[in-house]
Amino acid sequence: MPKFYSTKHFIGYPCTHRQWRADSHCKFVHGYSRSFFFEFASSEQTQEGWVVDFGGLKEVKAWLDHWFDHTFLASADDPFMDNFKELDRQGVIQLRVFENVGMEGTAQFVYEQINPMIKKMTNERAWITRVEVRENEKNSAIFIP
Repeated sequence: MPKFYSTKHFIGYPCTHRQWRADSHCKFVHGYSRSFFFEFASSEQTQEGWVVDFGGLKEVKAWLDHWFDHTFLASADDPFMDNFKELDRQGVIQLRVFENVGMEGTAQFVYEQINPMIKKMTNERAWITRVEVRENEKNSAIFIP
Protein backbone atom coordinates (compact mmCIF):
# COMPACT_ATOMS: atom_id res chain seq x y z
CA MET A 1 0.00 0.00 0.00
CA PRO A 2 1.53 3.34 -1.02
CA LYS A 3 2.29 5.93 1.61
CA PHE A 4 3.47 8.82 -0.53
CA TYR A 5 1.82 10.65 -3.40
CA SER A 6 2.87 13.50 -5.66
CA THR A 7 1.31 15.18 -8.68
CA LYS A 8 2.49 16.79 -11.89
CA HIS A 9 0.50 18.91 -14.32
CA PHE A 10 1.50 19.34 -17.96
CA ILE A 11 -0.41 22.16 -19.68
CA GLY A 12 -0.70 23.73 -23.11
CA TYR A 13 -1.14 20.94 -25.67
CA PRO A 14 -3.18 22.37 -28.57
CA CYS A 15 -4.65 19.64 -30.72
CA THR A 16 -7.79 18.75 -32.63
CA HIS A 17 -10.05 15.73 -32.69
CA ARG A 18 -13.60 14.68 -33.45
CA GLN A 19 -16.03 12.20 -31.97
CA TRP A 20 -17.23 10.74 -35.25
CA ARG A 21 -19.91 8.61 -33.57
CA ALA A 22 -21.51 11.60 -31.82
CA ASP A 23 -24.93 12.82 -32.87
CA SER A 24 -24.00 16.40 -32.02
CA HIS A 25 -21.56 19.14 -32.95
CA CYS A 26 -18.81 16.96 -31.41
CA LYS A 27 -18.75 14.99 -34.67
CA PHE A 28 -17.00 17.95 -36.32
CA VAL A 29 -13.27 18.54 -36.10
CA HIS A 30 -12.61 20.88 -33.18
CA GLY A 31 -9.70 21.72 -30.97
CA TYR A 32 -8.69 22.39 -27.41
CA SER A 33 -5.56 23.07 -25.47
CA ARG A 34 -5.37 19.86 -23.49
CA SER A 35 -3.65 19.37 -20.17
CA PHE A 36 -2.53 16.25 -18.35
CA PHE A 37 -2.56 15.78 -14.59
CA PHE A 38 -0.73 12.80 -13.13
CA GLU A 39 -0.87 11.41 -9.61
CA PHE A 40 2.12 9.25 -8.68
CA ALA A 41 2.42 6.88 -5.72
CA SER A 42 5.18 5.01 -3.96
CA SER A 43 5.65 3.18 -0.70
CA GLU A 44 9.13 4.71 -0.36
CA GLN A 45 10.79 7.99 -1.29
CA THR A 46 14.01 8.64 -3.14
CA GLN A 47 17.09 9.70 -1.19
CA GLU A 48 15.98 13.28 -1.90
CA GLY A 49 12.59 12.58 -0.33
CA TRP A 50 10.60 12.46 -3.58
CA VAL A 51 8.02 10.11 -5.03
CA VAL A 52 9.10 10.99 -8.58
CA ASP A 53 11.94 13.25 -9.70
CA PHE A 54 10.06 15.87 -11.74
CA GLY A 55 13.32 16.88 -13.40
CA GLY A 56 13.55 13.34 -14.75
CA LEU A 57 10.25 13.52 -16.65
CA LYS A 58 11.81 14.74 -19.91
CA GLU A 59 10.83 11.49 -21.68
CA VAL A 60 7.22 11.95 -20.53
CA LYS A 61 7.16 15.55 -21.78
CA ALA A 62 8.69 14.53 -25.12
CA TRP A 63 6.07 11.82 -25.53
CA LEU A 64 3.23 14.25 -24.73
CA ASP A 65 4.73 16.80 -27.15
CA HIS A 66 4.84 14.22 -29.95
CA TRP A 67 1.27 13.06 -29.45
CA PHE A 68 -0.54 16.26 -28.48
CA ASP A 69 1.33 19.42 -29.53
CA HIS A 70 -0.30 20.81 -32.70
CA THR A 71 -1.58 17.41 -33.75
CA PHE A 72 -4.73 16.00 -35.27
CA LEU A 73 -6.07 13.07 -33.24
CA ALA A 74 -8.21 10.44 -34.94
CA SER A 75 -9.85 7.36 -33.52
CA ALA A 76 -8.50 4.26 -35.24
CA ASP A 77 -11.92 3.35 -36.68
CA ASP A 78 -12.84 6.81 -38.02
CA PRO A 79 -14.45 6.31 -41.46
CA PHE A 80 -12.48 9.28 -42.83
CA MET A 81 -9.11 7.78 -41.88
CA ASP A 82 -7.91 7.54 -45.50
CA ASN A 83 -8.61 11.27 -45.91
CA PHE A 84 -6.72 12.08 -42.71
CA LYS A 85 -3.77 9.94 -43.79
CA GLU A 86 -3.64 11.82 -47.09
CA LEU A 87 -3.71 15.19 -45.32
CA ASP A 88 -0.90 13.96 -43.09
CA ARG A 89 1.08 12.78 -46.11
CA GLN A 90 0.65 16.22 -47.70
CA GLY A 91 1.88 17.96 -44.55
CA VAL A 92 -1.45 19.61 -43.74
CA ILE A 93 -1.90 17.84 -40.39
CA GLN A 94 0.21 15.84 -37.97
CA LEU A 95 -1.95 12.74 -37.64
CA ARG A 96 -1.93 10.72 -34.42
CA VAL A 97 -4.16 7.65 -34.19
CA PHE A 98 -5.32 5.66 -31.19
CA GLU A 99 -8.45 3.77 -30.19
CA ASN A 100 -10.61 6.55 -28.70
CA VAL A 101 -9.51 10.19 -28.93
CA GLY A 102 -12.20 11.48 -26.57
CA MET A 103 -11.13 12.56 -23.11
CA GLU A 104 -11.90 9.20 -21.48
CA GLY A 105 -10.02 7.28 -24.16
CA THR A 106 -7.15 9.75 -24.07
CA ALA A 107 -6.80 9.39 -20.30
CA GLN A 108 -6.59 5.61 -20.60
CA PHE A 109 -4.20 5.77 -23.59
CA VAL A 110 -1.88 8.18 -21.78
CA TYR A 111 -1.88 6.01 -18.65
CA GLU A 112 -1.05 2.89 -20.67
CA GLN A 113 1.91 4.64 -22.30
CA ILE A 114 3.29 6.70 -19.41
CA ASN A 115 2.90 4.30 -16.48
CA PRO A 116 5.53 1.89 -17.88
CA MET A 117 7.91 4.86 -18.33
CA ILE A 118 7.46 5.86 -14.68
CA LYS A 119 7.93 2.31 -13.45
CA LYS A 120 11.09 1.91 -15.54
CA MET A 121 12.44 5.31 -14.50
CA THR A 122 11.98 4.43 -10.81
CA ASN A 123 12.93 0.74 -10.97
CA GLU A 124 9.29 -0.17 -10.16
CA ARG A 125 9.36 1.99 -7.01
CA ALA A 126 6.68 4.44 -8.24
CA TRP A 127 3.64 4.23 -10.50
CA ILE A 128 0.68 6.27 -11.71
CA THR A 129 -2.51 6.05 -9.67
CA ARG A 130 -4.57 8.56 -11.65
CA VAL A 131 -4.52 10.46 -14.94
CA GLU A 132 -6.81 13.40 -15.58
CA VAL A 133 -7.04 14.85 -19.07
CA ARG A 134 -8.65 18.26 -19.52
CA GLU A 135 -9.87 19.62 -22.81
CA ASN A 136 -10.67 22.99 -21.28
CA GLU A 137 -11.44 24.57 -17.90
CA LYS A 138 -14.92 22.97 -17.86
CA ASN A 139 -14.39 19.40 -19.05
CA SER A 140 -12.11 16.56 -18.08
CA ALA A 141 -11.97 12.79 -17.82
CA ILE A 142 -10.12 10.71 -15.25
CA PHE A 143 -8.64 7.23 -15.62
CA ILE A 144 -7.88 5.31 -12.43
CA PRO A 145 -6.33 1.89 -13.03
